[in-house]
Amino acid sequence: MLHTPGTSAIGLVSLLLSALPASAFTKPAGPGPYACGDLTQSLGDEIVVTNPFCADYRQSVNTYFNTEQSKFKPSCIVYPTSAEDVSVAIKAIRASDSRFAIKAGGHNPNDFFSSVDKGVLIDLSSLNEKKYDPVTELATFGPGGTFGDIYEYLLPYNRTVVGARLAGVGTGLALSGGLSYLSSQYGMACDSFRELEVVTPTGEIVTASEHLNPDLFFALRGGGGNAYGVVTKYTVQSRPAGTFYAGVVVYLFQQNQKVLDAIGNFIQYNEDPKAAIIGTYMKLPTPDLELNLDEAITLFLVYDGPDAGDAFKNFTDIPHLMNTLGHLDYNGVVNMPFPGSAELSRGRNTFRVTVQPGTDEGIDTLATLYENWRDWSEENKGKYLITSLDIQPIPKSLTDASNAYLGGNAMQMPDGPWYWVNYLLTASELLWDDAYQEVQESFKELVNAVPAGEGLPLFINDAKLDQNPLVTYGGYEKLKEVKAKYDADGFFSSYTGGWEFP
Repeated sequence: MLHTPGTSAIGLVSLLLSALPASAFTKPAGPGPYACGDLTQSLGDEIVVTNPFCADYRQSVNTYFNTEQSKFKPSCIVYPTSAEDVSVAIKAIRASDSRFAIKAGGHNPNDFFSSVDKGVLIDLSSLNEKKYDPVTELATFGPGGTFGDIYEYLLPYNRTVVGARLAGVGTGLALSGGLSYLSSQYGMACDSFRELEVVTPTGEIVTASEHLNPDLFFALRGGGGNAYGVVTKYTVQSRPAGTFYAGVVVYLFQQNQKVLDAIGNFIQYNEDPKAAIIGTYMKLPTPDLELNLDEAITLFLVYDGPDAGDAFKNFTDIPHLMNTLGHLDYNGVVNMPFPGSAELSRGRNTFRVTVQPGTDEGIDTLATLYENWRDWSEENKGKYLITSLDIQPIPKSLTDASNAYLGGNAMQMPDGPWYWVNYLLTASELLWDDAYQEVQESFKELVNAVPAGEGLPLFINDAKLDQNPLVTYGGYEKLKEVKAKYDADGFFSSYTGGWEFP
C-alpha cells in the first residue's frame, strides 16, 4: 500500500525547496544560452529558435558565401520583425555578456562578421518590407532579402537603386560601400543613402541622416555596419532604369595580354559614365596540358542605354569565344551571364583586395599583378576549386559623384582614375586544417607581394580582416570618433566580429 504524505509534509518539502537558490536547479549554460532563454521569454519562440534541427535554423547556418562560417553553431537564432525586436535582442545580449552576430545576406567571408559560435545570431531576413514614393523617388527597404528582390520590386516603376552587381547579394553590401554597374554615374551604393533607421550598441533606435545624427550617417556610408549599430531600414535615392546594352564576352587565355591592354586603356581613358566593366581572369584546378584549357577571361560589359557606340569596341575587336551583348532590363543585367547565375557560389571562399592608380605606372603594374597571380595559380594546383582576379575600374566620374553628396562618404574617395583588384580563392574541400591555413598564408603573400597604391582606399567589400582597410580611408580619424561615441564601452568591438580600428 502506497503511503501518501500529509498536507503538512508537502508544505514542509515546498518550504525547503523554495529556500534553495535557483542555481540549484539550473545547469551552468553560459552567456549564449542565458541570452537565448531571456529572448525566448521576451520575444517568444516564433521569433527565437533554439532547435538546431529546425528548418529555419539550418537555413540560416548553411547559407553563407564562405562555407567555413557554417561550422559555427549559434545558441539560438533571432528573427526580428521590427527594429524594436532588434533593440530587445541587443539589450538582452548585453545583459548576458553573450557573443553575437548580425546576418543579412551572409556574403562577407570573414570569420564572425555574420556568424557566431555559442552565442546569439540575429538573422534580419524577416525585415524585408519595400516601398517606393513616386513623388520623392525615394525607395525604402529593410535589410532582409537581396538586392535582386529590390531591383525586381522597382522594375514596374522603371527605377532601380545603386547596389550589388549580382542579384543574389544581400543589402549589407552597401554599408561597406557597394560597387555597382551604375556607380560611374551615381557613386557607390552608400552614396545614395538618404536616411537610415539604426539600433545602436546600447539598444537605442535612432535615425541617421543629413540632419539627424549626421556623424553616424557619415560612418554608415561606407564604414562597414558592424562597428556602429544595426541598420534596420534604408531610405535611398532611386535611379532611372530603362534599356541597357549589356552582356559578357569570353576569351581564351591566348588573348590575355590584349585583354589586359584593353582594360588598362578603359581605366585610363574612358570618360563615358554610362559605360562600366568588370574584367575577370579565372583559373580552374584542371591540368593545363599546355593548352590553356584551365583558364578563361570573362568581361562583363554594361552600358546604361540601348546604344553603347564605341565604348566597348576595344573589347569586341579582340577574337573571342562568346559574345552575349544585347538589350536587357536591369534585372537581366544583374543576372548575367544567364538567369540563375546571380548568386555568388558557396565554397571555402576568401577575398583579398589591392588598389592601384590609373597612371601609366599603375597600369603597368596590372600586368605584374596578373603574372604573379597566374604563377601562384600554377604552383598551387589541386589546392583550390577556383581562383580569380577581378579588375574593377574607378573613373573620375564615380569619385566626383561620390564626393558631390555631403562632401563624400567614409572613404573620402580620391579623384579617379584608379582601380581595385579583387582576388578570390575557393579552397579545395579536401584540404585539412593545416594545409588550408598554409594555402591561406600563401594567398596572403601573393597579394602582399606588390604594395597597394599610396593614398588610395582598399575596397572593404573585398578585403580580408588582416588588411585593415579602414586605415586606408580618408575619413578614418572621423570614423574612430564615431566608433568611440556610439560604442563607448566597446560592446560591439568585444562581442561581435567586424572591421577593427587599430
